[in-house]
Amino acid sequence: MKRSEEGRVEELSRLVGGRFKLTTLIQKQARDYYVGGRAFMPSVRNFDELFNYILDEIEQGKVELLLPDEVEAQKALEEQEAAEP
Repeated sequence: MKRSEEGRVEELSRLVGGRFKLTTLIQKQARDYYVGGRAFMPSVRNFDELFNYILDEIEQGKVELLLPDEVEAQKALEEQEAAEP
């Protein structure tokens, strides 16, 4: 049985930490596709398909929303791992 779009949004909002974070993540990802141009846009015909494509990416863990402190911590960790022999 296929989930309703509302049910899917509710589930994903719990996964990412709330509706505000989910909305921000969707907007950021959509903006990145539009700024990147047609070459980087997934093959979708309209915004509804793009919306569902982005929801799929979030569900699969391909995109995430990091707060500025989390970005800095992740960069520091990557630098530390790169420096290890």
